[in-house]
Amino acid sequence: MPTLFSTEHAFNFPWPAQVFAVLNKYPNPLAPHVVSVDVIDRQVLEDGTIRSERLIGVQQDSPRWVNRLLGSQDTTFVREVSFVVPSSTINPLLEPSAAAPVAHLEPPKLLMASTNLTLSHIMQCRESISYIPHPWPHLPSPTASQFAPSLVKGIKATTSPSPPPPEHPLSHPALPPSTLFSQSALIFSTGLFASQPYPPIGISHLSPIEPLSLPQAGTMPQRALGKKVEKWGKDRFETNAETGRNAMQWMASRLWEAEWAKVGAGGL
Repeated sequence: MPTLFSTEHAFNFPWPAQVFAVLNKYPNPLAPHVVSVDVIDRQVLEDGTIRSERLIGVQQDSPRWVNRLLGSQDTTFVREVSFVVPSSTINPLLEPSAAAPVAHLEPPKLLMASTNLTLSHIMQCRESISYIPHPWPHLPSPTASQFAPSLVKGIKATTSPSPPPPEHPLSHPALPPSTLFSQSALIFSTGLFASQPYPPIGISHLSPIEPLSLPQAGTMPQRALGKKVEKWGKDRFETNAETGRNAMQWMASRLWEAEWAKVGAGGL
């Protein structure tokens, strides 16, 4: 059946710095498999959200059996769509009431979705990523000292990263000192090697948009080969995910120090 990969990681940089690093992640010596990044479209939506669409070229060696089955591909391409969503004082899903007279503050978010374009007729990898301030809700230290002095000690004890310098260009006094990264990917074989019909069991049939129906492969050997393709895809994705996380940490540190040096305060 289709395989699902998911992971979470907290980066010790505030959300503005982490988003800045994400959008400037490549080229990166820790991710040499990413050989090209082309911005196809970028626009600002009515609510202030920045929507970007990029085409990413990836070059990696594949096992011999994969090359024989899928055909040799020097460079494969991935389509990525991202949304930088500004913070909001109104959660559209919550309506003020007697029980909840004030709507919760919505944190800023970076939401990303990607899918492979190359060889998508044989295998598809649909990835979702989010970056949000962590922890959230967040109460800045001066505000906590003024309005809830009894909670200050508890807040400091549960917040592991030290607060960033308030004068750092990539910090913000109203945001916590770290960023939560969440990643998931659904990997499934399609076409002649589809191990199961798509969408898989568990996808709601009540969705207002009817999903594309992809049939199962006709023979058991084809389905078995499809399962092997899915396992290879998941193993490759896990390797790339770890590489990407290390590259993300490297770029965030590099840009943080570079921006800090610009204000004449030295490095970390």
